[in-house]
Amino acid sequence: MKFSILRSKFIEGLKSVQNIVAGKGSLPIIQNVMIEARSGDIQLTTTDLDISIRSTVGCEVKEEGCSTLPVKLLFSLMLKAPEGEVEVEIDSNEQAVIRAGSASYKLNGKPVSEFPKLNVDEESSEYIMPRQTLQEMLRKTSYASSQDDTRRTLKGVLMSFKDSKLTMVATDGRRLALVEKEMEFPKTSERDIVLPSKAVQELQRSLGGEGDVSIKVLASKICFNLGEVQIYSKLIDDTYPNYRQVIPSECAEKIVIDRQLLLNALERASVMTMDEAHSTKLIFESNRLTVTSAANEIGEAKDEVAIKYAGEKIEIMFNPNYVMDPLKAIDDDEVSININNGHSPAVIKCSIPFLYVLMPLRIN
Repeated sequence: MKFSILRSKFIEGLKSVQNIVAGKGSLPIIQNVMIEARSGDIQLTTTDLDISIRSTVGCEVKEEGCSTLPVKLLFSLMLKAPEGEVEVEIDSNEQAVIRAGSASYKLNGKPVSEFPKLNVDEESSEYIMPRQTLQEMLRKTSYASSQDDTRRTLKGVLMSFKDSKLTMVATDGRRLALVEKEMEFPKTSERDIVLPSKAVQELQRSLGGEGDVSIKVLASKICFNLGEVQIYSKLIDDTYPNYRQVIPSECAEKIVIDRQLLLNALERASVMTMDEAHSTKLIFESNRLTVTSAANEIGEAKDEVAIKYAGEKIEIMFNPNYVMDPLKAIDDDEVSININNGHSPAVIKCSIPFLYVLMPLRIN
């Protein structure tokens, strides 16, 4: 195998795949990148057995072939190499000679026969949507997924393709974020899948730019085709909890507030919170919200925000980060906080089909 490629393009391709490799102590082969040289391009593929990613980069292929090389080392060498053409030649013994300007390197590879196969030829359901739409939906929900390894199903994002729309949900049991988008797909393609958080993170890194993404759902895995990059992931095979039962059917009070002013007040007040008592009190009164945080033996923070509200006084305690997360993810100038009292869940809404349910903390 032999090809020449512009250093910057080689770095771009390696950068897009080098996050998905297994750590030390795992199979040595999955610390490598599989390089397939074809007519006019190379395909770079890495995997950690749960997620695989493939990037296609244009180059001059002088001799077609396939091999694997240690991806972290190869990426480091290219970062240090001078700009210009890089020539890569790999012989039948899997030894690579890499020439970049005045520098040359030898790397020992491993045969491609040891590299795990993707096996994605089975029948699948396919959905097409704009890349930016998928990126925005993940941004508006993924922060609410669980970080607890023991709650495997909640450590992911639900993608529900039903009723001509995609509903995306994430929850950790204390809060829930939901966003919906109308889509066209056949009735036979209706299904729920749970996307692991690691795949969500990789998607968010890769989804920038214009164009569509093709989503193919197979029996136990999913493929996101972004054109030059494809991401393959196993799915979480557990059934997602019935999230709709935690969404309040109605709320007695509706408070309308400037999103940025609320975010600013929470950021100022949360400076005073401590790890052992990470809580902020919100006091809703006629046209006024008071935000307070206190830390024993340190002090207290207090801020006020104008609101649109004419109901009775309500005091409620929240983890301030849990209130700030959705405010950072949405773009509306105003949001509404829908609530019954200081002990029941609050629901944050905006102009798009989005809602965020948050459980209050107990007030001692």
